Amino acid sequence: MKNVLGLLFVLFLSLSGRAGIQDSIGVTKLNGKLHLQYMVSPGETIYGISTKYGVPLTDLFEINPELENGLKVGQVIHIPYNPDAMPKPASGAGRPANAITYKVQPGDTYYGIAKKNNISVEQLLKMNNMDLKAGQEIVIGYGAPSTTPSVTPTPVPTPTPTPAVTTATTQPPVQPNIAVNDLAPPFNDPGTPYAYDSTRQQILVIPFDPYLYFSDADDEIAAKSNMQRTKVREVFRRRLNTLLTYHGYETIHLLGGSVKDSISDLNKIYSSVTYAYQQSINNPNSMEAQQKVTPPTSGSTTGKKNSIIKNITGNNTSPSTYEVPVDQGKFFGVLVKNPDFFTYFNTKYGVDYYVFINQFEVKTNYQNCLDRAALNYERTFTVHYSIFDSTGKLIAGDKFKVHYNSNNCYVYQIVSDNMPKVAQKIINQLPPPVVK
Repeated sequence: MKNVLGLLFVLFLSLSGRAGIQDSIGVTKLNGKLHLQYMVSPGETIYGISTKYGVPLTDLFEINPELENGLKVGQVIHIPYNPDAMPKPASGAGRPANAITYKVQPGDTYYGIAKKNNISVEQLLKMNNMDLKAGQEIVIGYGAPSTTPSVTPTPVPTPTPTPAVTTATTQPPVQPNIAVNDLAPPFNDPGTPYAYDSTRQQILVIPFDPYLYFSDADDEIAAKSNMQRTKVREVFRRRLNTLLTYHGYETIHLLGGSVKDSISDLNKIYSSVTYAYQQSINNPNSMEAQQKVTPPTSGSTTGKKNSIIKNITGNNTSPSTYEVPVDQGKFFGVLVKNPDFFTYFNTKYGVDYYVFINQFEVKTNYQNCLDRAALNYERTFTVHYSIFDSTGKLIAGDKFKVHYNSNNCYVYQIVSDNMPKVAQKIINQLPPPVVK
């Protein structure tokens, strides 16, 4: 039976490819949860799919590890069904009079019903928001609005709704001469206004894009931490994001924060920037510049600069040591390519400073291994960051390394020992906060 179903599914994929790639080709359950089977169309990006279905990028990576290698046209991926990202459907007496309904029969599937009624699976989910049960009445479309509500509408035996056309018209057209992923998702929808504190300055924190994380240690860390490999990256990403705060500023987190449009706005940011190696720049008005900096140790021939930065944000007053790489003149920096970027986010969040984490790298140095059998070696965390003010001026940008000599592969201990140092180094490049 499984072989027959497999052959039928392959045949369906072949036929759907000839007829034109559709959005959803089925629904399945993974670990007891409903997931869409989604076929990638030309011009789509992982950011657009994430926004469309209200699912964070890292959730897509967790369920579809093959996305680590990029998104491919015709690829079938699984998307967690997120009811909160879809409009709540009316039921029973609350349904519009022009709703066209279908009574679910035993053995019915979303794909079968969608095919029978010439609509897509995702449109069924948007209109009904439920698991299928025999005997249920579900909405399969809407007829023309009735101008005589006192007359009971006649049931339509063969509905011919065209939700695909409706869906297409609700999305803004792609601007000419601009690639689809350049401005996707669009900036013409302000979303839900953010109630920021008008008495303080605001920092908008942008965590690193999941594709800009590089590590040679995740398999080892995942095994010791008893978690999926893709979750290791998210632990680093979330902990660093959380620690990028400073008293006196209001910090706005799009990752794991309380912002209603956090998924769509974070994807807007990733879709609106590119990256290139740039000349490093330190903010002369930063908090770091106002602290005493210990000069490099005399007689050093390494070509590397060690500096002691005073910890001014937490209770831990012990200094932290950072190493600026030899090629400090170049860091992997952000370039904002969307002209509406700063206007949009300044207006919505009242942003004074944008703190970007551009790239995060975990590298194991086995040459400095003290005892390889005991996994006692050195790890290095390399971080590239950029800080912009509200006018779009780059006020700080650089890369630095934090060394960690330990045989500890428990991820939560690793982030506890290292991420406060990383966050402190970056946040020290901001100027002291000003009360508005």
